Amino acid sequence: MDLNDELFEEITKCTDKGEALFDKGNFKAAIEEYKKAFELIPEPKTDWDASVWTLAAIGDSHFMLKEYAEALECFRSLAEEYEETENPFVLLRYGECLYETGDLLNAKEQLFAAYQLEGKEIFDNRKYLAIIADRIK
Repeated sequence: MDLNDELFEEITKCTDKGEALFDKGNFKAAIEEYKKAFELIPEPKTDWDASVWTLAAIGDSHFMLKEYAEALECFRSLAEEYEETENPFVLLRYGECLYETGDLLNAKEQLFAAYQLEGKEIFDNRKYLAIIADRIK
């Protein structure tokens, strides 16, 4: 199911503003724009692809602010409610958030799943790659 053109354009305007703010390092303002976009998406939100990329952008912005619990909420929702279990970026950030919030066992599982889909290239931060080093010989 596709969003109607007018609604899609409105959502895209907000996410484009959010991306511009994100690129400038203004993550808090980016979150506000991404949240505006997310609110425009009809219920049930799990029916729409726009929800996935908008929620991932919100989570990524929280991650950049080191607001790991808030980011974890977004990525857990993406993995569990939206069933984004084959999306390497979602799995990577989910694993990173789990690690940063102290859930090392589950972090390792998610990080390894991201690695299986994309290899070590997806890891911008070698700290997280080191967590699964024993599994990627």
